This record gives sequence, structure tokens and C-alpha cells, in this order.
Amino acid sequence: MSLFTINSAQKLIRSEVSKFTSTEVETVASDIERDCRIPSDILQKISQMGLFGLTIPEDYEGSGLDVTSLCIALEELAKSCASLAMTVAVNNCLVNYPLIRYGSAEIKEEYLKKIANGSIGAYAPLSDIDVSGKECVLEAVGDIKYISNRYHVVLNGTFADFFIIPVKSDQGISLFLINKGAQGMNPYGVATMGLRSAGITGLEFKHGELKPDMCLVSGESGQQAIQSVLDYAHIGFSAVALGLMQASLEASVKYAKERKQFGRPIAEFPMVQEMLAEMKIEVEKSRLLLYEAANRFDADEEYRMIARIACLTSCEGAVKIGLKAIQIHGGYGYIKDYPVERYFRDAKSVQLLGKAPTDMRLQIAKEMLL
Repeated sequence: MSLFTINSAQKLIRSEVSKFTSTEVETVASDIERDCRIPSDILQKISQMGLFGLTIPEDYEGSGLDVTSLCIALEELAKSCASLAMTVAVNNCLVNYPLIRYGSAEIKEEYLKKIANGSIGAYAPLSDIDVSGKECVLEAVGDIKYISNRYHVVLNGTFADFFIIPVKSDQGISLFLINKGAQGMNPYGVATMGLRSAGITGLEFKHGELKPDMCLVSGESGQQAIQSVLDYAHIGFSAVALGLMQASLEASVKYAKERKQFGRPIAEFPMVQEMLAEMKIEVEKSRLLLYEAANRFDADEEYRMIARIACLTSCEGAVKIGLKAIQIHGGYGYIKDYPVERYFRDAKSVQLLGKAPTDMRLQIAKEMLL
């Protein structure tokens, strides 16, 4: 008996997303990578499938599905195009979740329905590769604050109709909602190693207005809120990493069967078999951890520790498997005619967008020692 099972609705999601990626995405994945952009027609189809609002309650016109369903969809998307999967993950984990949990009734009514009907939101993480906040200047005029700051990493920035940004002050950290094109907002391009089409940008504010009714959470509870959002996002990021692991493994198995040296397929060589076995072990280990975390969240059980372990394991595993895939492909692994070099770059980027592995381990250890 499996340690986790999926129901008929989740099987249907897997089937539909897999069908979509095989017919609509895989054929243009190399073009998406080359052009560093996801075509608008693909984003529109993703919206029509309800994936951007997959976790939004039906009361706000969303799909109202569980996190396990989200992970299934993300895994299937990432096998074909990790940039597309990351865009969906950010919308569900870093945008929908804080809006659902911390947004006012008015904000939920307006923005959740917008997302359910095709809008995309952006999120500026407080991550180790984001040095924003060091030169943040806040000015208060009555109840309204004005910010001058630069955010070096903004997820979904290219596609976004609105942004969720953290703002540091003497009172703590706040999360503000800001519409695209607001006064003082200047987005700019960012060239990344991987996830080149995921819409990652920078964002600069020069005397940008922060309206009090657009604040999701503030003060001492702000840091807790951001940690809660990050813990939830660990599940989504794990699913994207798992999809990349599976794609690297499948490409390596296929190549090992076809590539011949000394008159026989390299799949017959013990060294290649050992690498494939190690890759399979990493995939299955990460899959069990991911869906355990998702199931715990869906059952309203404590999930944060296992989500961190799942994210750490799958992100590190995706990088390891990416390297092995390149090694199995030999010289072909380094050229863009084969997708494994993209899988590796995307895997490393997913890992960097989360918490640094060392910090993640320390966080896990500290929680055990409480």
C-alpha cells in the first residue's frame, strides 16, 4: 500500500495538466527559454484551467482545491517548463496565501476575484539573495507613508497586475499591496542564471505611496506573517524542484538507453546504472516528503517542520540530480540541444529563491531544540 494516495479529482488534475504540457508546452519549451518569456496565450490557457487561482476558495470564484492538488499540478508543469511552474507556484503560495490569510474583506473580494479571473500577482521575498531594505527610506504624511527603496528580486514581476512587498521600519515589518503603475514605482529587468522566463524582475520605489488600507499585516506580527508565508511556499517550491528531478531522471534514462559506446548502450555500464539508481532514490525520497507535507496542511495538522525538510531535500536533490544528468549526457549535457543543462540551472535557481540550505538546517535544528 502506498504511503500516500490521490483521489479521483487529483488524478484528473494530473491527467489534464500532463495533457496540456505535452501538447502546448513541451513543443515550445526551448523557445520559451531562448526568448526569456512565456507566451501570453499559454498564460491565458493556464488561467482558463484555473491554475492561478487553484487554492482560492470558491466564494471568491477560485477553484477551491487543496494543496495536494496544487503540488500535483506544479510537478507536472515543472517537468516541461520550470519557469511556468514557478509562476503558478508564486501566484498560489506567495500571493494567494497572504491575501486569504491576512487580507481584509474588501481586499479579498477585489484581489482574489481578480486572480481567479486571470490576474497575476508579484511578491518580493526577504531572502538571502535580496539585499533590499538596507537603504529603505520611509516618510510619513498623516496616515500615508512614502517609501524609497530598491527590491532586487521580485517574483512574477514581469506579469504582475499588483505587488506584495515587505517594508521594514522601526515598528517591524509590514506587507503592503501596491497596484501596477503606482506613483514612484519603477520596475527593471533582471538577468538570471535559471528560471529565465519566470518573470523575475527588480523594483525601485522613489517616494512611492503606501496606503494604510492596502496593508495586509504590520508591526510585531509582520515577521511571523512572512515566516508563515515562506513555510507555505516551501511546499510549492518543493513541488517545482520535484518536477525538475523527475524530468532530469527521465531524460537520463532515455539517453542512457539510446547512447552507445563500445558497441552497447551506456545503460549497461555499472557506473551509469549506479547514478540512475541514486537519482531514482532522491526522487522518491523527495516525493514522499513533499506529499506528506501537503497532506498535513490539507488535514490542518502541523506541517511547517516537514515542509522545511521537504524543501531542503528536494531543492538539494534537484541540483544533485541535475549534475548527474549532465554527467550521464557527457558533452551533450553542456549544450542547449538537450534540456538537462536547463534543468540544472532552473534547479539551482529554485534553491536560491528559498532559504539558504545552511539557514534551513539551523532553523530545523532550533525548532527541535525548543
